[in-house]
Amino acid sequence: MKHAIASLRFSLEENGAPFYQQLILQIQASIESGELSSGDKLPSSRSLATSLGVSRSTTSRVYDQLIAEGVLVSEAKRGVFVSSLPMVNRKIQKNTQNIPHLEKPKKPASLMFDAGVDVTEFPTKEWASSMRRSWLTPDLALLQGGYPTGYPALKEAIVEYLYRVRGLQCHGEQIIVTAGNRDSLVLLQHALSRIESSQNREPAWWLESPTYPPIREIFSQQSPNYLEVDEEGMCIPQQENKSNAAVVTPNRHYPLGTSLSPQRRQQWLQKLQTESHNWWLIEDDYDNEFIYQGRSEVPLMQAASLYDKARDKVFFVGSFSKVLFRGLRMGFIVVPTRHIEVLKSTQRTLGSSASLPIQPAVADFMLQGSFDRHINRMRRRYRLKRDVLLSLLDEHLEPWFVWKKTRGGMHILIEFKAELLAVLDAAYSNQIAPDTYVAEQLAYQDIRLSTLSSHYSGTAVARYGFVLGFSGTDEATMEKIVTALRAWLKDCEISE
Repeated sequence: MKHAIASLRFSLEENGAPFYQQLILQIQASIESGELSSGDKLPSSRSLATSLGVSRSTTSRVYDQLIAEGVLVSEAKRGVFVSSLPMVNRKIQKNTQNIPHLEKPKKPASLMFDAGVDVTEFPTKEWASSMRRSWLTPDLALLQGGYPTGYPALKEAIVEYLYRVRGLQCHGEQIIVTAGNRDSLVLLQHALSRIESSQNREPAWWLESPTYPPIREIFSQQSPNYLEVDEEGMCIPQQENKSNAAVVTPNRHYPLGTSLSPQRRQQWLQKLQTESHNWWLIEDDYDNEFIYQGRSEVPLMQAASLYDKARDKVFFVGSFSKVLFRGLRMGFIVVPTRHIEVLKSTQRTLGSSASLPIQPAVADFMLQGSFDRHINRMRRRYRLKRDVLLSLLDEHLEPWFVWKKTRGGMHILIEFKAELLAVLDAAYSNQIAPDTYVAEQLAYQDIRLSTLSSHYSGTAVARYGFVLGFSGTDEATMEKIVTALRAWLKDCEISE
């Protein structure tokens, strides 16, 4: 057995595709060229990250994906090796010879479905007025870097908004303003570790499967466990540790869109009451401002407040990035009263990342009613975009995919029909996820698709399809991508 890294020269381009994608392609190319052969040992994810100057989460993600595809294998206490199975040639065999193959694109695809904010509709004049008003007579404590947990007026505006729109009852002291979801989750990760250390234990972390890939990256160092998700929402785990902490999306799961059923919700509330296996839940309320029919479910944190033990076990995380604009980089945590001081102490240790000078402008924007008016406009705008996308799907993709008319949110999930899966499975013998293969082919046309299978981890059986964000995508781009996907399927002679 030889150690493969000695003869390899991986390199990453700053202006190229994401680092993990570049590295995956280079490892695959090394195997295809014979530089790496069956049984060769690769370096640990840590040493590879050090040699390339990237985070370990990047190299871990590369290994995880290649192991999942069967290209690499991991052996306990030995390391990661090139698989003894021959790596599939990405060209489809003669039984599907009509599927086109092109050279790999040299730059990231520019046409994509985006579940972000439609910034073309942002009320810049109202925002400018809020910025001007909030800084005419600035708070001296603000100028001196005070208010480490957030500007008081903003915290009170958040409290009022959460009660009016989400039915969550809290007070200003419970709000900690952060630099967005990533900052919130890192802060909670450290805070819960502190709380549990007083009991001489460390929480085992749990994520949903499927889940939002960036959340998986945040917790990659914690070797998380996974909660499978079915039609009733996140499942109750069969095995658990003495201490457990989970990041969950109970009201609208990402990306499946399911809501926690009343029965499953009650089971989780009962689990939070249990003392033998301690549980913490971090409730990510990522897009529940945008409900087009009916009302969103009451937050799990509000339901937990009715139970004496459960009320201290649920944290609520929200963000302004999905409702105002990404560059704002501002979010918040609603903390159970009992744990406010621990969160404050943890934040002092880590340092506050939230921009303080912009917080008075956001507070004014909310207190003047501009925030509500903007949300209402965007709710109407996103509903129209959703309907446009549904119409395009009905017209062009019905023979190959299934989907549901979502009653809220900023994306639609389309899944492969069994007939399409059968054709693609026969083509590459299950050596690569079928939605990944189709996405690679569309990338040659400057199109980037978010695959459903890439959201899965752990033992959950992956489903295949695409996550189509419509809120940040204009109608012309939607049509280009949908018609290009239809044309590719027809060129492959995958019958309608």
